[in-house]
Amino acid sequence: MVKHMRVDREEKYEIVEKWFLKDLEMIDGKEADTDNPYFDMHFHKVYNLEAYSCASKYTFARTLSKLNELYLKKDLKIVNFDDTYLSDDSSWSSNNRDCLVLMRMCFYASNLLCLSLCPLS
Repeated sequence: MVKHMRVDREEKYEIVEKWFLKDLEMIDGKEADTDNPYFDMHFHKVYNLEAYSCASKYTFARTLSKLNELYLKKDLKIVNFDDTYLSDDSSWSSNNRDCLVLMRMCFYASNLLCLSLCPLS
């Protein structure tokens, strides 16, 4: 866990706590249908954490899942996350999923805007 501080014009980061991935039992996103940056990590005790954004929370969960698959291959529970944005086989899949999701949403929104401005005859 890293603590972010801003001192004058300089940004500083301090490592507050470290854990082993093998000790992680579960990641709880708290609410899958709400855009919030809060989540819990369950080790020997539960840590309540806040990510920079909801997108970074999902990126963090995907990264932990991939590291677990690559190195540990244990049953890591990821609950209260939208599976669409966690899985590699989804239609949103890419190396930079968060930008891809945003681009698709903008594309659909612009199509809706264009359609709404077209006169009906």
